[in-house]
Amino acid sequence: MPAGTRARAPLPSRRSGCPSGWVRDGVLDLYRLDGRVGIVTGAGWGLGADFAVALAEAGADVVLAARRADRLATTAAAVEAAGRRALVVPADVADPDQCGVLAAVLGEVDEGFRYVQVRLGPARMTHVMRWLGAAVRAHETALDYVTSRSVFGRSLGDHGLAQHLIAENEIDLAATRALLDVARAALDGGSLAAQETSIAKTFGAEAIGRIVDRAAQLCGGLGVSADLPVARIAREVRPFRVYDGPSEVHRFAIANRAVKAERQRLGA
Repeated sequence: MPAGTRARAPLPSRRSGCPSGWVRDGVLDLYRLDGRVGIVTGAGWGLGADFAVALAEAGADVVLAARRADRLATTAAAVEAAGRRALVVPADVADPDQCGVLAAVLGEVDEGFRYVQVRLGPARMTHVMRWLGAAVRAHETALDYVTSRSVFGRSLGDHGLAQHLIAENEIDLAATRALLDVARAALDGGSLAAQETSIAKTFGAEAIGRIVDRAAQLCGGLGVSADLPVARIAREVRPFRVYDGPSEVHRFAIANRAVKAERQRLGA
């Protein structure tokens, strides 16, 4: 170690440095960053290193940037000791020529929206698939109920009105699967599949809500109670018509793309 320098003390634990009541009462758990990535410049020492460790203890993986690779290695070890991944990027962010090193990791300036677009379609489809599975569970629960419940001397599933609801569910399930297949094929072909995923998301979110609502109706009082999973599924799928783009916004985008495509065709 060069003369006149001091050994750096081990990086402190932000959690252990907090009042014990915060940990006991779960206050820190309100600020979890699981599944996220933090970027810290000046991460080789001081507050930068402490911020990096704090992010790791909150559950985030961390990109570490600073001039000295040796100090970054120390911070990276502390991040990994907290159970998270660290990516070390030795660079002086005050030097424009060196910012390219960090840009190679983070992407080009002003291109963030385009990068996000690449992931939007696949992400929407994972939500459709997840909630479609929940809708199948609700539908199967309803089928089990109507085949075992006797009404007016015969199975509830043999009554015309119940059969209408069952058939509508089967149709919505098949149509949602078909639209998922169309979107998947477009994505697998290398397209952004903006139109296909918007259509699948909009139809799927609304169809899933209809399926679960019919399942609750078929199950009667049990369908809105905690005795069956249908009521909980209904609560969980309703927000899907809002997040990942409300149905109204998707319809606006779907129509705009269709009109734009027609104008381009006519212009050609």
